[in-house]
Amino acid sequence: MNGIRNLMIATLVAAAACGGGGTSNSVTNPTGGNPSGGNPGGGSDTPTATNAVAVGDNIFTPANIVVAVGTTVTWTWSPNVTTHNVVFSDGAKSPDQSAGTFTRTFSAAGTFNYSCTLHSGMNGTVKVQ
Repeated sequence: MNGIRNLMIATLVAAAACGGGGTSNSVTNPTGGNPSGGNPGGGSDTPTATNAVAVGDNIFTPANIVVAVGTTVTWTWSPNVTTHNVVFSDGAKSPDQSAGTFTRTFSAAGTFNYSCTLHSGMNGTVKVQ
């Protein structure tokens, strides 16, 4: 139930933060956020059509998404989550953080792989069409 609530919050935050333009990254990192125990897991292999990803303890939800060219995707750290990051294979990255958001606008088609470099197995993909 907590995961569904967090995904709904992430979706609302992403809808409010969505914008256009060229490729860009944005981060918010409010103070607070207490580390908590882990919740191991991965994501679905089937891409989900969304522009919002929740960052939970050892999981991106959904991990694999598909978006249109020009879409801004927002990663939102769940409340009371341990420190994570979002690092793309092309070098774009968020800071290590336990709260806040990270956004990236995808201005070209392709497949963009990302991971949390702090936790092995915590991976995802943004497929831009």
